[in-house]
Amino acid sequence: MILFCFIGALCAATVLGNRCYSQEDCSEGECCTGGITPWLKGSCSNLAEEGEACDPATPSTGKYFLNCPCKEGLTCDDSAQVMGKIKCVRK
Repeated sequence: MILFCFIGALCAATVLGNRCYSQEDCSEGECCTGGITPWLKGSCSNLAEEGEACDPATPSTGKYFLNCPCKEGLTCDDSAQVMGKIKCVRK
């Protein structure tokens, strides 16, 4: 039984990734997402690649809402929307 609890906790930690309150809690090449409120932890996610959904807004809570901004050399272009999601494109 203890083994199953340990395995479950390990899987949850792997799926959730690093937890964060702000950008400073994440590694280079990541941003903090889950920015509904400033007091709940978010998750560190990779910066968006070309063609991926992105968030162009600067977060007011220290966390981006659902998506990270684009990697360097890309821009979050709202004219490149697909199904209502803004995408990263080359500058």
